[in-house]
Amino acid sequence: MTEKEQSSGRVNPMAPLSSLVGSIVEKGFPENKPLPPKPSRLPFPVARHRSHGPHVGSRPQPEVPIVQEEEEDGLMNAENYARLQTMSHEEIVEAQAELYEKMKPALVTFLKKRGQEKLKKPKHSVPEVSEEGPSDIHSPQGGQQAVTPSPSSQVTAIPKEASVASASQGFFWDTWTERVEAVRDLRFSFDGNVLENDALVPPPETGVNMSAVERDFLRTEGDPGAAGYTIKEAIALTRSVIPGQRCLALNLLASLLDKALSKLCQSGIGQQKVQSTDWEAIWAYALGPEPGLVLALRMALDDNHASVVLACAKVIQCLLSCSLNENFFDLMENMGPCGKDMFTAPVFRGKPEIDLGLLPGCFWKYSAKPSNIVPFREEIMDDGTEDTDTIQKDVFVAGQDVAAGLVRMDILPRIYHLLETEATAALEECLISVTIAIARHSPKCTTAILKYPKFVQTIVKRFKLNKRMDVLPSQIYSVRLLKFLARYDKRTCMEFVKNGTFNEVTWHLFQFTSSLDSWVKLGKHKCKLSSDLMVEQLRFLKVCIQSGCCISQYPELFPALCLWLSCPSFEKLKENNLIREFASVSKEAYLVLEAFAGTLPSLYSQNIRGNESGAWDWRYVSPMIDTALSWIMLAPELLEWERGIESVSVSTTSLLWLYSGVIRTISKVLDKISSHGEEEPLPWLPEFFPKIGLTIIKHKLLSFAVAKDPSKCSSFMEFLCLLRENLQDEELALASVSCLHGLTRNIVSIQTLIESARSKMETPQGSESIRDGSVLAKGILTESLGDLASVWSSFRDYVASEWPIMQSIEIHKRGGLAPGVGLGWGASGGGFWSTRVLLTQADAGLLSLFLHISQLDSQGSVLLMDKMNSALAMCLIAGPRDHLLVEKALDYVLGPHALEHLACCINSNKRAVTSEWKCSEGDYDRMSNVLTSHFKRRWLHPKRKSEPENDSKKVAVGLETIHEEGEMPTEDQKSDSPIVEWAHQRLPLPPQWFLSSISAVHVGKTSAEDPEPTELLEVAKAGVFFIAGLESASGLGTVPSPVSSVPLVWKFHALSTVLLAGMDIIEDKNTRDLYRYLQELYGQVLDEKRQSSGRETELLLRFKSDVFESYSTFLEMLVEQYAAVSYGDVLYGRQMSIYLHQCVDPSVRLSAWTALSNARVLELLPSLDKCLGEAQGYLEPAEENEGVLEAYLKSWTCGALDRAAARGSVAFTLVLHQFSSLVFCKGDNKDKEGEGSLRNKIVRTLVRDLSRKQHRQGMMVDLLGYYSKGCADAMEVEEEEEEEESQKREGERRMEVLNEACQGNSSLLLELKKLKECVRVQMVVVECVRVGLDLTHCSRLRPKRIELLCLSLLKLCRCYICPSTFPHLQKVKKTTFSQISCLLQNFLTCSCSCQ
Repeated sequence: MTEKEQSSGRVNPMAPLSSLVGSIVEKGFPENKPLPPKPSRLPFPVARHRSHGPHVGSRPQPEVPIVQEEEEDGLMNAENYARLQTMSHEEIVEAQAELYEKMKPALVTFLKKRGQEKLKKPKHSVPEVSEEGPSDIHSPQGGQQAVTPSPSSQVTAIPKEASVASASQGFFWDTWTERVEAVRDLRFSFDGNVLENDALVPPPETGVNMSAVERDFLRTEGDPGAAGYTIKEAIALTRSVIPGQRCLALNLLASLLDKALSKLCQSGIGQQKVQSTDWEAIWAYALGPEPGLVLALRMALDDNHASVVLACAKVIQCLLSCSLNENFFDLMENMGPCGKDMFTAPVFRGKPEIDLGLLPGCFWKYSAKPSNIVPFREEIMDDGTEDTDTIQKDVFVAGQDVAAGLVRMDILPRIYHLLETEATAALEECLISVTIAIARHSPKCTTAILKYPKFVQTIVKRFKLNKRMDVLPSQIYSVRLLKFLARYDKRTCMEFVKNGTFNEVTWHLFQFTSSLDSWVKLGKHKCKLSSDLMVEQLRFLKVCIQSGCCISQYPELFPALCLWLSCPSFEKLKENNLIREFASVSKEAYLVLEAFAGTLPSLYSQNIRGNESGAWDWRYVSPMIDTALSWIMLAPELLEWERGIESVSVSTTSLLWLYSGVIRTISKVLDKISSHGEEEPLPWLPEFFPKIGLTIIKHKLLSFAVAKDPSKCSSFMEFLCLLRENLQDEELALASVSCLHGLTRNIVSIQTLIESARSKMETPQGSESIRDGSVLAKGILTESLGDLASVWSSFRDYVASEWPIMQSIEIHKRGGLAPGVGLGWGASGGGFWSTRVLLTQADAGLLSLFLHISQLDSQGSVLLMDKMNSALAMCLIAGPRDHLLVEKALDYVLGPHALEHLACCINSNKRAVTSEWKCSEGDYDRMSNVLTSHFKRRWLHPKRKSEPENDSKKVAVGLETIHEEGEMPTEDQKSDSPIVEWAHQRLPLPPQWFLSSISAVHVGKTSAEDPEPTELLEVAKAGVFFIAGLESASGLGTVPSPVSSVPLVWKFHALSTVLLAGMDIIEDKNTRDLYRYLQELYGQVLDEKRQSSGRETELLLRFKSDVFESYSTFLEMLVEQYAAVSYGDVLYGRQMSIYLHQCVDPSVRLSAWTALSNARVLELLPSLDKCLGEAQGYLEPAEENEGVLEAYLKSWTCGALDRAAARGSVAFTLVLHQFSSLVFCKGDNKDKEGEGSLRNKIVRTLVRDLSRKQHRQGMMVDLLGYYSKGCADAMEVEEEEEEEESQKREGERRMEVLNEACQGNSSLLLELKKLKECVRVQMVVVECVRVGLDLTHCSRLRPKRIELLCLSLLKLCRCYICPSTFPHLQKVKKTTFSQISCLLQNFLTCSCSCQ
């Protein structure tokens, strides 16, 4: 840098970095300067910034050196784990047995207890997680890790959605926090790469000798002499007093952000790719609140040096991912036909509501509340209030949303000022690009730009300064900005047309180009700029046409478009490499014609001129169709599709987009012809109609007209399917799908029109077209079923494999891990903003066309199930722009024909119902209407605006909390705007969406639009049928059903939720049978998963972590309802008993048991043999949670189990089994010494309780006689196979265990002596009963009287014996209650004397 430049303060932005770097001099800040605001932890976790963690608050303290003992423990733990991984199960068991023999039981108990205490401590890194998807990250210093030391030096990758669902919330955020904190010490080079620990940065230019201390004087932390810069050091360098150093820091930040964003997009969606650098964490940290990047950039934008301002604008461009976002929106413009944009503001999911069944998929909400985005400060001061906004509040908002923070920091007035001061071309381009990104952010930001008229006027004025044909990049961005503003608000669009803004920025369109040669002579660069400008101008025109403007300008526009609509000489374009530029303009020209065609009036109405009715005229259609068909005729020669994939070149993608536009335009015209509406046949067809069908047939767009040749592509459709398989170029695949979509629509429309006007159809004459005409007359769709079936099968498989990818994007109820804009959300592979997602949604859109092609249904029920499974997958793929796709899928899945097919699947399943399901057509129609209305209202309706309270005046200053029932900013968002918000809607749907029909049947919060309880009951009944049908048919198709992928815990939860509506659901006979079928099916699946996992201790039903963190609240509601209305219903009881299963997490089991015990309804639970699944699942493994065992003990002593014991409830069986396993089980090392052991505590409590309440003597006798071996037959003691002596010895051993546990307490020992005598009496009574039962086989005696006498003996000895102990006593249950009462009264006198 020369002395002249330094003294003038001007820096050449194109100068090399070496000339910009000088000795750094600290700014002359006063010593008592105020510290920058420190962002604090947000009080509301869901609304926190995505990179939140410990760095959200104040700066953490330096790491404390790790104690040597803890270091050794970690290494030992790693070695032990690695050794265990190499050992088999048998070797582990043998080693454990060897250790038990060598060590004392007391030592083993102590070590186990210590290990459990260690496991309870929260840990940030475990070997199991790091093995799943490790991603290395550079250490801050050589040999030293930046995070908590762990056996692996690799940083854990973000789990997928499936693993997140099974992991706890705290563990996920702990792992993510470690990754983000590790970025704090990473150093970056000037090109944005992470420097290795031993890397050295060479001097920028040879001969420049600069000491590291002098160069890095501003560094406030880390090693001043180290190579490269940390992110915080680079940000600190932006405040240097030397402009060159400020530019250097900003250029480094721009390179870093650009590199991070490009690396994120290169990684695959849902793929665990091992990378040397954790770019996800780098991006999230850079955008997070700790570095303070947003505030530093806003300060740099106010710099008085043009080079610094330009460098800052480029960083903001990278920060807002402007370039990549615009590429994404360009693809969306090409796709159509919906043509909707999306706002890019970061969002998160709301909290699940109990009233809606706790299902995921809640409304999306803005990370930064729109009311906290204050674009212009003068708006605040209008009401006379004091401006109390502070920098800390601005930083707070920037931590939630970087774009919102910039807007709140008055970036828009600053951009306006810079544009007014005649900025350079490069700076002007950057500023308008940033303005576009801000406008795309949210309705609030778009409205802020529109409410500032001077801003738009400045953009137009800058455009008008250049009246020459030369095109500047800033002009392209200006038209793009105006197009977006016009699309957002129809009134704005009309105002642009009225005040001349549209004509000012589109005058290039109406400049007639004489020939292709004159355009080619402009040169490659100018042709590219002119084509880009014309593309944006044509899109602007298309927006105006869709808003009802500029339709009358078609006669003036058509001559200028003739060059681009007709087929050119491609040899000249190939010589000058201009095919892509020409094709892009031609494609947009045809899309403009598609917009014109959308305004066509009815073909069969009275002849009204288009320019008089605000519509296009049909007289323009025929020439336009001829021009479009000329492109189709040229397709075989131009694309050379016969050579297959070998014909693909650089220009193939552009040509396919062009053909997509041509085919879409023709399809729109055909739709307008068929929009005649009524079912009566069409009176006539226009002359151009046969030309369309004959051109498709003659020029090999379909293969029915040509002979098959395996060595080459026989048709255009086959060529497009081949290109779709090529995922190396996603844009090429996307263009091919778009062509397939338009071609299929044309085929269906032609078939429909021919069938509607068949009586008027004349076969075209001529020797060359006789065959083609006959194919057209028979039906082009009917004759091309082979091609269509092939396309259907291919895209069916695509969609079946793609919907899990869509579900893996949403991480912890967020679309990304960073608060950026669009692609800046920080999701791997781009997340929802990637080309891969657009391709997936395009596949689903194409497949939706096949749902209603009835000619394909001849393949049988398998195809019907494939269609249903594909429709269900479409619902999981659809994004915010795809409401019509979801509605189309729901209409098919919930149609009467589909429900009738599901009924057939239910009837074919012999396990489903006890009687055949019968329904009339009217019933299917009613259920279809009920379910369709419910699902559309539940998942597709936008969020309603909440009513204001007390009409109080809104305070403009300060920050507001994001409430769960937050407001909808309808004043900014236009209801008819084609720009879609992510917020205030629910798409993409969660896999559990179909469970909502039985998960939201109880009324909580009511409003005028909420359905009535009777309607909710009808929805629940229809929902049970619908889910039963889906489960019955889930395995009948060739592709897996999305229903099978829903976790079992959600299905059990839904069955519980539906019971909150009352007993009406299961009192209906048909619904009761289907409900029983679902219970048994899910119980069977649970048993299969337990057996396949090979681990009895695996928690398959994680209600707390998977469904709701406060699941105990839901259980309390469910138990309260069970106690109030169930009256011991078996189905209701077995549903409640599932929460006592050993596969349920202990905290939920404890909550369920406590609620049932407190409500005194344990006796209403069914017996173990009537519960869902195998009995072993409830009994094994032995309970180890002390809280659950203590809850069992409390229920025993408080009397909650008395009736449960008398009725044989599963609750009493559980208590017997767990207490027996704990107290009497041998060889499990559960014997604990000392007064305070749990075993001794339980025994003493039980015996002490027996001394106070003698009526529980029978329960104690049952505990002594319970054997835990053979869990499935736990209550059945096979005395016939066991010898009497062994039984006697076991009984004596158990009494000794009880005596030992009493610790010599005389009162307790006396009670045990009585208990022993009672057991002896019971043995006598049991022998009498057995003799009595043997007498029942004698035909001369009365068996029932003898059996009842045996029962009375058991009652009188005050010993309860479970009927399952004696299987023969089950016969007694067949007698009526009145007979038993009468006979027992007759035996009363005899029984007393017997006693």
